[in-house]
Amino acid sequence: MSHDTRNAVRLTGWTAILGGIVACLHVTLDFVLLGDDFAMSLHGASMLALPTETRDLFRWAMLADILGFYLPVIVIAGYLWHRFRNEAGAWGDMAALAIAIYVVVGVSGAAIQMSVLNPLAHLHQGGDEATRAAAETIWAALATASQKGLWWIEGPLVLFWGTVVGNQLARAGWGRSVLIPLKIVGWSFALFFVFEFFPSMDTLSELTGLIIILVFPLWMLLFGWALLRQPASTPARA
Repeated sequence: MSHDTRNAVRLTGWTAILGGIVACLHVTLDFVLLGDDFAMSLHGASMLALPTETRDLFRWAMLADILGFYLPVIVIAGYLWHRFRNEAGAWGDMAALAIAIYVVVGVSGAAIQMSVLNPLAHLHQGGDEATRAAAETIWAALATASQKGLWWIEGPLVLFWGTVVGNQLARAGWGRSVLIPLKIVGWSFALFFVFEFFPSMDTLSELTGLIIILVFPLWMLLFGWALLRQPASTPARA
């Protein structure tokens, strides 16, 4: 393994570990803010009436979402694309494009909510009844578009990427401790995509969403640790 490749391995491994930790922070902040009522974030009246400190906590949660679930995936996916480019061929290129779209839509959804919450809250607090109603409607529309539009479309993208990458990791000799969580993440994203489309399946949608935010950080931690432990001259195994 060349010096540059070894540096790339270290960067990817530590990025995955730190990303997993920050993703766990996002999950913790979500539970502190919303408890088991995840739908609260879609309600304009509830969100815009939050005190400043709580709104700031929500904005930190969105930042942790970006730095945990999305930006580290660029490094992880880029390394894996390079590592298996010859073996995966066109499938690898398509998977890389899919995960790039996942990052774009995911960051967009979180950044939109993070950026508009305080301006709309200030408008809500200082306006008359019509202004407050308009601010609540705008928040509900943007939050719904982000969570049930941009984040919803992530499902098939992650499933496709996870399937292609999982096959390559399995052929390279990676163990179940990395492969099984990756498979759970991919299929949970796919099920979320299906369940979220039907309002009558909200309970199942919330369950699969919970699995995603718990298992995805775990996979990043396990993958990063396995990558850092690999011998300098052999592929990583877990």
